[in-house]
Amino acid sequence: MMTAHSHLNAANDSPAAHVVKWVDTTIVGASTALAIGTLTVMFASLMAEVIVRYLTNQGMGWPTEMPNILFPWLVMSGIVLAAQRGGHIAVTAVLGLLGKRGNRVLLVSHQLLIAATFFYLAWVGMDVIEITGSERYPVTGITAHWAYLSMIYGFVALGLTALTTLVHLLRADDPLTVRAHHIEEDV
Repeated sequence: MMTAHSHLNAANDSPAAHVVKWVDTTIVGASTALAIGTLTVMFASLMAEVIVRYLTNQGMGWPTEMPNILFPWLVMSGIVLAAQRGGHIAVTAVLGLLGKRGNRVLLVSHQLLIAATFFYLAWVGMDVIEITGSERYPVTGITAHWAYLSMIYGFVALGLTALTTLVHLLRADDPLTVRAHHIEEDV
């Protein structure tokens, strides 16, 4: 007789499970690298500005623009990581009133709505990128669209996270056991 655990392991060997795991792992890796990278660059550039200002009484200028460019990337990567780990706000009162089937329908429709919304926002955000391409930071000359591009990354990653969570919901015996903790088990 196949136990629930062995059934889950057998289901995790399917091609769909490998694709979902790869997508989730890639999103977590990229978001982690973005968070660490942006924090490191912001800290190093602002520290360099402080040191140069202390030693010369003059600033370099460009380090003050780095938070404007990089902070949105830090925020969006944190939001994506929270969604990947199920660390988002959820209202569970309704889920307690529904059975397995009702919960599955509600949670699946929720993930579809989330995916559609974030993919739509990414699409609309491309217009924002085009508009902000002419805005330049005065010292670095970097266009503002680099900061706004973080929103596109975040929206696409959140849409993909909703789709991978949807796959987990469809494959789970009990939909309430699927929070986005699947990435913690897979990584």
